[in-house]
Amino acid sequence: MKKKYIAWILILGACFLFCTAVQAEEQKYCPLCSMNLKMFWKTTQWLTFSDGKRTGYCSIHCASIVYQKRPTEIDLWEVADYDTKKLIDGRKAHFLIGSDLPGTMTPVSKLAFASLDVAKRYQKEHGGSIGTLDDALKRAIEGRGEDMAVIKKKKAKMSAMGKKLAGKFGCYKCHGDGGAGGEAIAWNSPEFAKEMDNRVKIKQQILGGSQNMPGYKGKIPEKPLHAITIYIWTQMVR
Repeated sequence: MKKKYIAWILILGACFLFCTAVQAEEQKYCPLCSMNLKMFWKTTQWLTFSDGKRTGYCSIHCASIVYQKRPTEIDLWEVADYDTKKLIDGRKAHFLIGSDLPGTMTPVSKLAFASLDVAKRYQKEHGGSIGTLDDALKRAIEGRGEDMAVIKKKKAKMSAMGKKLAGKFGCYKCHGDGGAGGEAIAWNSPEFAKEMDNRVKIKQQILGGSQNMPGYKGKIPEKPLHAITIYIWTQMVR
């Protein structure tokens, strides 16, 4: 009886790990900014909410926005260990804040480490201060205005690139010059905005296609895909 009980525990544990892995694999983009989670793995944050839903974010910048909206609903906060690339408990992690190592969505990086000794080693090489998740969140929230100013400039450059790339990949053949409308719906129309209410949906549409639109999965690299998505997003009426 005891052996059977242990076997069931092991099976349930394996199922949990499998489901978690599948969920992480299925979510490809940050729901707030649509950035590729795999590309920004070193700064990813995975939040498990009280309703059981687990969602990944590209950075503490995006995760902090969700935290401010749902501060009491986060049961587990996982972060990527910058050194080992493994997910660790963010509430037990040591954050290197403000080093010369690059951050994601911010000029002030906030990088997590499971080991305090490793964090101190990186600090010795790259500067910055060491703190807790609360310290990193406080810095992310207080510095959001500065972050958004930098993001705005980068987004403008990315949008300009996306405008050219949209022509290269044939988007204007159906959507009209600059996406102003043609055989397909205009990007600045209320109908399009209602259907594509976030950037992840735009990426999924480009990759998967639709009835009269070919899909570009496997045909377009992530950077051009993101640039086109940003350009389309900037043209939309919201």
